[in-house]
Amino acid sequence: MNNKELTNSNFGKWGWSMILYTALLYYFWSGIGSDGLNLYPTAFAAMHGWDSNQLLGFATPAGIIAVFGGILFGRLVMKTGIKAMSGFALIVTGILYAVFGFVKSPVMYLVCLTAFVFVSMAFGLICTAALMGNWFPRKKGIALGWATMGAPICTATFVAIMSALYGMLGISKAHVAIGAVMVVLGIASFFWVKNDPSEVGAYPDNLPDGAEAYKKQMQEMQAYKSPFTVSRLLRDKDMWLISIGFGMLWMVTVGVVSQFVPRMISVMAPVIGPEAAQSKALLMLTIAALVGIAGSYFWGWLDQKVGTKSASAIYSLSYIAALLLLIFAKVEILTYVAIVFVGLGIGGLLNLMPSLVISVYGRKDFAAANALVSPIASLIQKGAFIIMAVALAASGGDYTMPYLIFIGIDVIGLVLLLMVTNQCKGSK
Repeated sequence: MNNKELTNSNFGKWGWSMILYTALLYYFWSGIGSDGLNLYPTAFAAMHGWDSNQLLGFATPAGIIAVFGGILFGRLVMKTGIKAMSGFALIVTGILYAVFGFVKSPVMYLVCLTAFVFVSMAFGLICTAALMGNWFPRKKGIALGWATMGAPICTATFVAIMSALYGMLGISKAHVAIGAVMVVLGIASFFWVKNDPSEVGAYPDNLPDGAEAYKKQMQEMQAYKSPFTVSRLLRDKDMWLISIGFGMLWMVTVGVVSQFVPRMISVMAPVIGPEAAQSKALLMLTIAALVGIAGSYFWGWLDQKVGTKSASAIYSLSYIAALLLLIFAKVEILTYVAIVFVGLGIGGLLNLMPSLVISVYGRKDFAAANALVSPIASLIQKGAFIIMAVALAASGGDYTMPYLIFIGIDVIGLVLLLMVTNQCKGSK
């Protein structure tokens, strides 16, 4: 098997179909649980007269509780299969998201936010990585590079779409509209999704030379019981290094992206006025996300070329550069350079984290390991909102303090990932 075959994008009709489906999962998961936080607190506070900072702070406890959803669904997907779990989770999440638009108190806001973020972990965090691992065991990096484009495409469009729907339909009907789309996608999942290539007579990685080995492996996997139990993983050094390392990098990414619009408004409003600043800030976020589409492919390509650990190190360094540029964002040219660095990183982590888990634990033990790694990383990621809220309050709204804190966190995450083993310790 030469390197060119493993880095091309010849996935076949069904392979591309599963990549498209996975991209849609990333789109909705990123939109409702992360990018939407650019709008929810301000919109609901304005409609009901609530405290927007309190609503933003609710994202942290909601995310912490949702981590247990990731653990639950991570173990459950090995029994239910990807199709059933993804379809069911999309339908339930869509219903909960619609209900979210009708909340009448901050407590109900927290309850609904927690509920739909909890259930969305099933399709956005667990099923995405599992589906790509089943279909592309050897070309996982490049396949994830395409699939994770759903996240930056979401960043480019979701906030603008929701903002327009809020204006045209009002908050309640806007959430019903988006929720209905998720329900429809959930129903379609039962007819569209194929858990592995053998269901449609396709080949893993769209490479016929591996068909017999893959068929044998799938038969083995059906009877396979992973030795990586929860208790064993909790004692495993690499599980913690990957979880905490990527959790810290993810925290930095979410901290920057989820508050990118307010940051840009704070810089531009004194010069061009609040209304014009908001429009320009949304345009900047869209540009960053469009850069991120190319970035998703870039990180997948780099993963295949230099290895996941090296690609992860470069990823972390790129966000240090982005944060330094954002600190000096009052200089206009640096603002636009920062947009490029922020955009490049939007889709990278969702690619690199499952890829490193597969590299360390192997395909057979991936689901068992990922059932802990992804939720723990997600839990750490939620600290972004607490750090941002506390640091902004302490600095009087100046973003320099939280950005300096994030640079320190990014460096720690980089060091931890560099300590991860270079060998596969799971079943090969």
